Amino acid sequence: MKRISTLFEIILSAALLTFGLYALLEGNANKSGSADAMLILGAACFTLGATILVSAFRSILWHRHMLRHSVDNHHLSGAAHKR
Repeated sequence: MKRISTLFEIILSAALLTFGLYALLEGNANKSGSADAMLILGAACFTLGATILVSAFRSILWHRHMLRHSVDNHHLSGAAHKR
C-alpha cells in the first residue's frame, strides 16, 4: 500500500511541477493584470510539487533502509526462535 501512495505522490508532484512551470512561463510572458496571479500560482504549484517530490523520495529511501535492516535482523530473530 505504501508503494502505491508513493507512486501517486511522484505522479502528483510531476503534474504540479509541470503546471507550475507552465504558469510561471505564461505569467512571465503575459503583460495583463492577471500576470501577477499567474506568477504567484505558478510559484506555489512549483514549490508544492518540489516538496511532495522530495517527500516521496525520502519515503522511498527510508523504506529501503528499513527493509535492509529488517532483512539483516531477520536471520538473528529466526535463530532465537529455534531454541
